Amino acid sequence: MYRIFLTGLLAVLLLLAGHSLSYAQQSEHRIAGLADPKPDRIRLRWSPSSYISWEMGNKYGYTVERFTVAVNGELVKQPQAILLTPQPLLPYSLQKMEAAAEKDDRIAIVAEIIYGEGAKKIKPEEGIGAYFENQNQNDWRMAMALLSCDLSVNAARSAGLFLEDNNVKKGERYVYRIALAKQPVNLVIDTAIVVTSVDEPVLLSRPQELAIVCADSTATLGWLTAFNKSMYSAYSVERSVDGKKFASTTNLPVIPSGPDAHGFSYYQDSLPDNDKKYFYRVRGITPFGEYGPYSQTVEGMGVALVSDRPVLDTIIVTDNKKIELRWLLPGDLSKQLSKIVITRADNGKGPFTPIATFDKPVYTYTDEKPLGTNYYRIKGITKRGKAIYSFPYFAQIIDTIPPAIPIGLAGKIDSLGVVSLQWNNNTEKDLLGYRVFRANSAKEEFIEVTKEICTKPLFCDTVTLHTLTPKVFYQIIAVDKNYNTSGYTPFIMLRRPDTIAPSAPVITKAFRSDSLRAVILEWRNSTSEDVVKYTLSRINVKDSSMITVTSWDTAHLRETYTDTTLQQGNTYYYQLMVWDDAGNKSKEISGDIWFETGRRPAVGAWKAIVNQEKKQVELSWEYHLPDVRQYRIYRAKNDAPFILYTTLEGGLKQWADVEIILGNIYKYKITAIMKGDVKAEMSKEIQVKY
Repeated sequence: MYRIFLTGLLAVLLLLAGHSLSYAQQSEHRIAGLADPKPDRIRLRWSPSSYISWEMGNKYGYTVERFTVAVNGELVKQPQAILLTPQPLLPYSLQKMEAAAEKDDRIAIVAEIIYGEGAKKIKPEEGIGAYFENQNQNDWRMAMALLSCDLSVNAARSAGLFLEDNNVKKGERYVYRIALAKQPVNLVIDTAIVVTSVDEPVLLSRPQELAIVCADSTATLGWLTAFNKSMYSAYSVERSVDGKKFASTTNLPVIPSGPDAHGFSYYQDSLPDNDKKYFYRVRGITPFGEYGPYSQTVEGMGVALVSDRPVLDTIIVTDNKKIELRWLLPGDLSKQLSKIVITRADNGKGPFTPIATFDKPVYTYTDEKPLGTNYYRIKGITKRGKAIYSFPYFAQIIDTIPPAIPIGLAGKIDSLGVVSLQWNNNTEKDLLGYRVFRANSAKEEFIEVTKEICTKPLFCDTVTLHTLTPKVFYQIIAVDKNYNTSGYTPFIMLRRPDTIAPSAPVITKAFRSDSLRAVILEWRNSTSEDVVKYTLSRINVKDSSMITVTSWDTAHLRETYTDTTLQQGNTYYYQLMVWDDAGNKSKEISGDIWFETGRRPAVGAWKAIVNQEKKQVELSWEYHLPDVRQYRIYRAKNDAPFILYTTLEGGLKQWADVEIILGNIYKYKITAIMKGDVKAEMSKEIQVKY
């Protein structure tokens, strides 16, 4: 199945394979490696640098070892190797590749090159010309496979050239060693060493200085690739007719030409209609198949057929005051032009402003009053009135004057720790932006917190609120396009919202005093300086009811409390709460205290009335404590001692003594018996004469 697909695709890749990021023709036999760290994993890619290395890797497979060389900035003295490949990584079998190729066509390319019939080996004895031709063919085949791996992680995995390490931690730095599982006889293939950390993610940059020059039915795009050629293997070029809806210009990724002397690479697209304006943008594709951010958008229209265009090739800066431009008018261009206009802008996108116009062919011009940063473009007007342009050319006057120190720095911190800073914008025309610095103390070194230059006079930062450091300090500097920096602004101090609870008080004693019939508490107060209030609460274990027994502020500090408002027979514990001036609070909990003295108050409202008609003494009483199990009534006659006379159920509140004899004095006392045999005090004595 996959060979049918290859018929058209291989021809295209043959033109592109020489630019694969992962392969360069070298005489050295070695393995090249690359890492893509993410917050929770590290992805590894590697590729051989020669056909022999490629063959040995396909035969023996690859091993990957990991060394932890640093933890939280501290070097590990003797890093230990951890083998991440218990079995060497080999290319998939042919059957497995055929199945995987159903979902990813690039795997079909890898399968054809590894398992196909095209690879041949010719010895020098069979002819030196045939030998070198065979070497070139094998190199091209390998390059096509490696390019497919650059454009697809699945293809790289199928070729045994990819590994994902998920057992990684923040704060650790790793060294990965990628090697052949077995070295061939009489040949050493060097290993790949990759150093990386999840704390240093790869930030993809957008293609810089994208420019467009349109000709008859064509648009030539140019952008800087010299500085990110190790970042991107290929590019996606997208086109739009309205600047909003973009579509790729090709079905396959674009690999532009190699960088010229100025670091630019180029790509040419066909324009369907010369009379329409087209918009273009570009983004890179990494060897891990990830897409970077888009470039700026450029636009252009096709022009009538003019075979050549001005070529601005020389810039001469004189005494750092004047800039001399020189250009070429190749072919018959000097005869086709009616005017030449020198245009200038302060950036590569424009707008470009005419600074000189010539009605005849000229080849040089001196700008007597250049800007600090200059982009020049030669505009030619054909005799038919069509405009053709050279590519922009950069020239710069060395600027040593720094921008002014920014003013008006102010800021605030919200309840989530988000810092908002703002200041007055500088007025320099060559201003690039600002850098922001932070410190936790005005006496310590300020550390930059801007990961890239801030182009607007505002900045958002995030600080932790879970710290005992109440303040944070900021200052900024301005930077111009020549990276001259202003002095530091005076620092501003911002106070963090207080989210740290005060230190809790410590209850040192909590005990029952039987003599006082109370619970006594003693404690040590909070040591925090921002405390404003204390409350002491009592909790009844029986029903979890809570009562605040007292509260006080720091102007009336206390360290002890005696609680007398308790009911015997209950178990209590106490909560001592402290608040700071931001509303944060802490608490201390005492242990459980069983409040039981073993005695209850005497029965009250104890009365005795003689009922002559019924010939009895009627006794009555009131007692409001709960859990009364029984009442015991004691009686004495005349001068005899008191004896237990009767025992009554706990629910009664009156009783009549009918065993009385005329002419005697009767004395009575009563006590209550609670659950658990807890006794009330003996009541007062009452007496009656019958």
